[in-house]
Amino acid sequence: MSGSGDWPHEHTAETEVLGLPAAERQILTALAVVGHASLSADELADLGVTADVIPLLEDLERRGLVRLSERRRYAVARGIGDQLRRTDSALAAGDRLLGYFTTLGRRGALTSARLDEDADAILGLAAWAAETGRFAGLLELVKTVQAGFAVAQRTGQGLTLLEHSRTAARVLRDRQSEIWALQQMAATAASAGDAEAAQRYLREADELRYGARPTERREVVTETMVAPPPPPPSRGGVPAWVLWLLGIVVALVAGVGLGFALDSGGSSSPDTTAPVSVTLTESGTTLTTEQTVTLPATTLVSTAISTETTTTTVTTTTTVTQPPPG
Repeated sequence: MSGSGDWPHEHTAETEVLGLPAAERQILTALAVVGHASLSADELADLGVTADVIPLLEDLERRGLVRLSERRRYAVARGIGDQLRRTDSALAAGDRLLGYFTTLGRRGALTSARLDEDADAILGLAAWAAETGRFAGLLELVKTVQAGFAVAQRTGQGLTLLEHSRTAARVLRDRQSEIWALQQMAATAASAGDAEAAQRYLREADELRYGARPTERREVVTETMVAPPPPPPSRGGVPAWVLWLLGIVVALVAGVGLGFALDSGGSSSPDTTAPVSVTLTESGTTLTTEQTVTLPATTLVSTAISTETTTTTVTTTTTVTQPPPG
């Protein structure tokens, strides 16, 4: 930085700037608005300060108020710029810059080559607009220049701009613009390979559009399973307990018949026959039983009949042979 060093200490910069020519004050405040970034002489001239800004810039450089870079771009001295950035005089310069870069964006003039020089200036301008509450101008700026940052694949700078636009949309209560900002942020994050961030931005955009999703509640339900009763036994077979009962009945009837036969001692019949017929059904149906015992001079018939379903018949014949007399 060149200069005669005759400029007062930086803490008096705002006061001393008031003593400069109006055109030089406008140049300083415009440079202060973009922060630590720089502007070209042509851009400062396009702001309408004066037709020939070079002599003014040279005077400001001589005073040590501006710095000239190797790319022939000018930046304000940092301490002075920080003070002027917060002044009322910077508002007019900032508004002109917002309109200037917005117009470039609409014309499609922010090519990759142009952004190589002006990206930092646009970011500085956006930060200033957020600080000073110029939210409407900030939102319009980002909407027009964001596509240029995407084409130039300036992912980090593009996300920073979109964050500013989202803040502006929130303050302005412009839900549609906030949704737009989140969708653009998701696309930018996805192009950078950050799928997690992209999904987060899309989820936030959906919540703005459709409302927050209800929280899923999971309840643990304990079910008691009761085993069904065992199926009834197959109709093709007889349960064991039925066979056991049948055996007892047969034994009793056979015993009665045998008793009568033995008590008849002197009968002339060579033998005594006691046929026994027993009919039983399976469990859960009605039983039909019939027993007939024939003895000498005595016939016993016992019959019990009910509705018959599936029947299993067991016939037992008992023969008692008496020994010949004497």
